[in-house]
Amino acid sequence: MSTEQSRLHELRCADQDRELVAQLLNNAYADGRLTFDEHADRIAKAYDAKTFGELTPLTTDLVAPQPRPVVGPYPLASPSSIDAGPGPVPVVAPFAAAPAVAGIEAFTGGNAVLSTYKPGQLHTVSSVVTLNSWLGEVKVDLVGAAFESRETTINIGGLMGEVTIRVPEGVNVDTSGLTMIMGDVKVDGLVHHPDGVLLRLLGTFVMGEVTVLGPETTRTRKYQRFNR
Repeated sequence: MSTEQSRLHELRCADQDRELVAQLLNNAYADGRLTFDEHADRIAKAYDAKTFGELTPLTTDLVAPQPRPVVGPYPLASPSSIDAGPGPVPVVAPFAAAPAVAGIEAFTGGNAVLSTYKPGQLHTVSSVVTLNSWLGEVKVDLVGAAFESRETTINIGGLMGEVTIRVPEGVNVDTSGLTMIMGDVKVDGLVHHPDGVLLRLLGTFVMGEVTVLGPETTRTRKYQRFNR
């Protein structure tokens, strides 16, 4: 075991970290990937865990199911305009609450456990979203999406993973509630608007990277080809 891995193995975990693992275990049980006894045993161990070395083995054999893209009308941009390369980016400001659409549920988040989670084009974003990345990658594209609330909370948690969020013009981001342990958070290229949407990033992320890219980011190619 490397020195870095050893430090992570011995790092004390918080209540929120235990809750994130419990959520993953609950999802796995609901999907039929854990039996009742397996779920009960792992849940007990999760809440008793004191270090990440005790938490990590509880989910290493659980792979998140492949996401199914949401298909529906796009209130702010047509699908063809999302990755068309250089040109205007759809604007979400001034804010207007997303109308309900029959048969389409608002996006509430997803998990990447030793995998990649890409939900694709989103129709509506819930006021509370949860993204977990455990040794995986999460890529969420908010360009072209409508928001249920002017203030949207994104709960982020994970271990040695990566979370990247693409936002359009008019979205503001507050990362003051996000704790990075031996990790990094980057917000680049936002185009602010006084009547825009506010994304509040909350949670704890260990040895990973959280990135929010706006339309004026210096990483233009990555922004324009986000879904490819």
